[in-house]
Amino acid sequence: MLAHFFESYGFSTVLVGFVKEHIEAIQPPRALWLDFPMGRPLGKPNDPEYQKKIIRSAFDLFNERSGPVLKDFPDIIPVKDGRMGYALPVELVLKKNEIGDINKLVKEVNDEINSLKKDYEIAISGRKRTTVGASEMQISEFTNYISEFVRGNIPPSPRKGIGPIPQLKLVVEDLQAFYTETITYRDKVDDFEYLGTWFWEKTKAGRLILCLEAVSLESDNKILKQIVDMSLITPRFWSEGPLPGTSGSGW
Repeated sequence: MLAHFFESYGFSTVLVGFVKEHIEAIQPPRALWLDFPMGRPLGKPNDPEYQKKIIRSAFDLFNERSGPVLKDFPDIIPVKDGRMGYALPVELVLKKNEIGDINKLVKEVNDEINSLKKDYEIAISGRKRTTVGASEMQISEFTNYISEFVRGNIPPSPRKGIGPIPQLKLVVEDLQAFYTETITYRDKVDDFEYLGTWFWEKTKAGRLILCLEAVSLESDNKILKQIVDMSLITPRFWSEGPLPGTSGSGW
């Protein structure tokens, strides 16, 4: 839709997308379809030559004189076992009475974060970038902010104009990014399923967010409960089917 808008003002656009049915329905002026898993718009991580190949293929569409034009990128990156990525198994849905000693868990998460900080700094130095920072909070503050919600409190947001629950979502995303950026660079991991299993089933930070989910599901706060119901805190939904993202199914 934005492509149509920009084109109406004389700007040339090209769309890169994953779900072919959507592109065909919207009919943007120029589009490149990628048969890749969701979340990989440039294909293979840490492979700049391959990424430039995709960008050049998209830019080649500017040579088309009329549209709508839809071209298929020739390469395929398969979706593993028909799934877009990791989805938490049902048995990992916790109840509030299963949370246990939250003070002990907070200490374990902080110890875990401290053990990863050196590797995270090496990752930033190597990549020259990080996605951690959307919450505008220090990494050392993540655990305590999340744990307040687990304790049944709603702490004030440290940011003007952003409420505590939207801020919570950003903090959770930053915490996950800190872990995944560290492990993908340190261990050269390129496997969504492995990353999900590692973070959610093996780390203390994953356990803390599962506890947050447990409290949120039983909360009277409609907004807090809604962000969990929408799988914005934990990955409870995935997509299956012949094309990436075409038929969603939940747990």
